[in-house]
Amino acid sequence: MERKSDLYKSNCSDYAVGDQRTDVWEFDNDSTQPVTKIINNNNLVRLYTGKFENNEIRLSFKTDSTAKKNVEMSVLLNDISDNKIKGTRTITSDGCTAKFSVELVRSTK
Repeated sequence: MERKSDLYKSNCSDYAVGDQRTDVWEFDNDSTQPVTKIINNNNLVRLYTGKFENNEIRLSFKTDSTAKKNVEMSVLLNDISDNKIKGTRTITSDGCTAKFSVELVRSTK
């Protein structure tokens, strides 16, 4: 699915209100749980782990302890229809928080 997200709330210097991001999201399963690959320019950018319950998809990502910057990301997708999925993505990094609205649209490729 293709994702368009708009930043609507931030106290982080890395993210300004009005920022937009467009990526490709691929939903899959590994042997234990759902995973979502975020791809930009044919490169894997991030791998979220997740769960689906109560008609919601919850995804999470956290940098490992050796990363220079501590980043946690959580995605709640709770408006799900056949061709579109909507929700929010929250990024927490070094004491600041940015919230994006997320809209996933089925890819035409």
